[in-house]
Amino acid sequence: MRLLLILLALVFSATGMSSTAEATAQSRRIVTDSRSGYAIYGYDPVAYFTEHSAVLGLREHEYVWNGVSWIFSSRANKAVFMQNPDVYAPQYGGHGALAMARGYASDSNPNVWAIYRNRLFLFYSYTARAAWAEAVDLHVERADGEWPAIEGTLSR
Repeated sequence: MRLLLILLALVFSATGMSSTAEATAQSRRIVTDSRSGYAIYGYDPVAYFTEHSAVLGLREHEYVWNGVSWIFSSRANKAVFMQNPDVYAPQYGGHGALAMARGYASDSNPNVWAIYRNRLFLFYSYTARAAWAEAVDLHVERADGEWPAIEGTLSR
């Protein structure tokens, strides 16, 4: 048994893993992919605005903002983001917008999104997006009010 524990400790230290659990996407201020560490699961936040589509970014177009790596599908999108990241980054750090309106942080799906009043919102599911759309202004107002307190409880 002791040999097994020693071997596990060596494996964890050699792979950079620790015995404590990593932060889940919904426990972080900016939603990240647990494997790659990229913000919003490696999707290009600018592409939602310019291509009206969820587009995966490329490693060669990486930019660190707010302590998190963001990747972009093109050098141009990276440059646009670098000039004004607050415009293109998803609201509530990429957490589900409906959940935020209801007072909690949830994971999101980068393929389920909406742009409303030039702001990017991500959702956990198509059902959540549909519910959010039934009272958009009310949900945005509530989520905007909830986010500062919830953001303070999340890790970087």
